[in-house]
Amino acid sequence: MNSKLIDNIKSLPFVKTVKTVSDEFDAEVYLVGGIVRDMIIKRTESFESKVKGLDLDFAIDGDALQFGKRVGDAVKGSYFPLDEERSVSRVVVKKPEARSQKPEVYEEIILDFSKIRGNSIEDDLRLRDFTINSIAVNLDDLFKDAALHYIDPTGGISDINNRIIKVYDKGVIDDDPLRMLRAIRFESQLVFLIDDKLETLIKENGHKIKKSSTERIRDELFNILSGNKSHIYIQRLKDLSLLKEIIPEIESMENMEQGRHHKYFLWEHSINTLKTLEVLIENLQRKFSDRYIQLYEMLSNVLEQGISAKEVLKLASLIHDIGKPLTKELDKNGNVHFINHEKISADIAEKLCRRLRLGNNICKTVTAMVRNHMRPILLSNEKKVTNRAIFRFFRDTKEDGVLICLLSIADINATRGSGIFDDTAEDIEGLVKRMIDYYFKDFIRQINSPLISGDEIMERLNLKSGPGIGELLKGIEEMRAEGIISDKEDALKFLESDKFFDV
Repeated sequence: MNSKLIDNIKSLPFVKTVKTVSDEFDAEVYLVGGIVRDMIIKRTESFESKVKGLDLDFAIDGDALQFGKRVGDAVKGSYFPLDEERSVSRVVVKKPEARSQKPEVYEEIILDFSKIRGNSIEDDLRLRDFTINSIAVNLDDLFKDAALHYIDPTGGISDINNRIIKVYDKGVIDDDPLRMLRAIRFESQLVFLIDDKLETLIKENGHKIKKSSTERIRDELFNILSGNKSHIYIQRLKDLSLLKEIIPEIESMENMEQGRHHKYFLWEHSINTLKTLEVLIENLQRKFSDRYIQLYEMLSNVLEQGISAKEVLKLASLIHDIGKPLTKELDKNGNVHFINHEKISADIAEKLCRRLRLGNNICKTVTAMVRNHMRPILLSNEKKVTNRAIFRFFRDTKEDGVLICLLSIADINATRGSGIFDDTAEDIEGLVKRMIDYYFKDFIRQINSPLISGDEIMERLNLKSGPGIGELLKGIEEMRAEGIISDKEDALKFLESDKFFDV
């Protein structure tokens, strides 16, 4: 039994309030779902997550709508009747301590209340998704000093001990097809295994996932991508015929040869790029010791919809070559070419992001990463890479450029067939380190503090407003990046000289 987790749950004033309201209503209330599972596993992650918050599920022997309303009023939370017909409600509580820097503090706590289905809590538990989540604790027992009594009609505790994910009744997939994705997510988060019967059930019913809302599918997909070894479970989705229902474009990537520079077929290369990226992120401090903190913060930044930059980068790594099947050509010597594949891939990636109902910022970021993923690799092929060229890259890509640099390292290693991050791509690795250092050391300062304004150029050179002024400003900042000029007076003098137009 996880005494720390139990003590933490009991210490929440919201749970105490639920207990008080249960006494007022003279109702039997049960704590159910993932939090009970975690008590048994001795797993504390669900209590210590800061980004997603804490979810607590309660089954009520009575009216869960009125019960939830009373709890919401008592804790000054937001009350939502989720399903009036089935008596399901939710209370969202923003913790006053959310401004604290303590690691165990939440931005919000979600309390879900549902009326017990059937004639008893045992009947209700038999209708839940997986046996490992079909365990309950009477709330009265939680506040007693005696050992907890777990209500477990489906053998969930045994399955937890054996690290198995299975269903009690195969009808739960028809009731909610999203449970197929949730099963893979639990494999990832808990490091459990789906049993053979459930695996067969998923293969036979994968097409039904389309009955679930796009938003729910998206959220589960990114829950899987949030794991440290998501490449394993993305491949699982593909092997179980689920991924093609979410991203049908991947089917044309299967068994597609890429030419002499590639060891793997296109899909294998794509999943290896994701794998290599995850190993790179795991070794970020060793590989980028001088910029580790900035990179870690950038990757951890939540862009929107609860999705971090790291998860967005992982999606981009998986689909960065998704347009190759549409651009494949053979020259007269039989060599394979994919002309402009990054542009076609970016167009497909944008449509995919819109289809998944991702926010505008995420759509733009994924599209930019896919469209520009070849640029650092192409730069590394130059005999000399100038600061001006690096400035242009970041001027075009801004913060996304740093993520693109990481994607390029993963891509080149996956192309060469290592499948892990090693030192086989010293050329691109060395350039990327230089580019990332330039971004944090010089580019941010330069872009935020331009030497000269358009108005100053027009006044000094007696010019009228127009697109040409913007081009002059770009030229000034490029020369600044190259070290040719360093202050406003240098810039003005250079603009007035013939040298400017020779550079």
